[in-house]
Amino acid sequence: MATGETRRGLLLSCSPMIVVLLGSLTAAQNAVAERPVDPGRFFDFAYSSAVLQERASALAASKDTRPEVKDFAREMAQFRGQQLDRLRAISQERSMRLPVEEEFEHRVVLENLEPLNYLALSRRYAEVQVQALGQEIRGYEAAERGADEGMKQLAAEMLPQVRQRLEAARRMHDAVKP
Repeated sequence: MATGETRRGLLLSCSPMIVVLLGSLTAAQNAVAERPVDPGRFFDFAYSSAVLQERASALAASKDTRPEVKDFAREMAQFRGQQLDRLRAISQERSMRLPVEEEFEHRVVLENLEPLNYLALSRRYAEVQVQALGQEIRGYEAAERGADEGMKQLAAEMLPQVRQRLEAARRMHDAVKP
């Protein structure tokens, strides 16, 4: 079995977007391991991730992509719109300010998707969804273990939905991978 560094090296050679996502994932994992989840930081991450995925999904749904990707992207864009409304409502209830723009890593991922078409976009979008949903699940799991009751409630609400979409994303990825 490959070590973590060997697996990371293999993934890094596969896609520039995975490099960005892995860097973000490593930082998120270290932050979770080192200290309790900060509600403000968690909401910033959840919001930024949802914005990325909504925009990426709208892009994939609007371009010429494989049918399974287009179907997934349409449903994901709708889900993310609802999730963003929910996050905005929670942040307003708690008098928390959400970021004006998404995290740098999320912007880079979207910028790298924009010029792609058909099969290249289908494959990269599927990769991004699998990576982003896995990262999002880890964030919600950390929030679920935290002390903040509002975060725990949001995590309990979102985790089953995000896990279901991760499974659908994996099926989509399997359908379009080389």
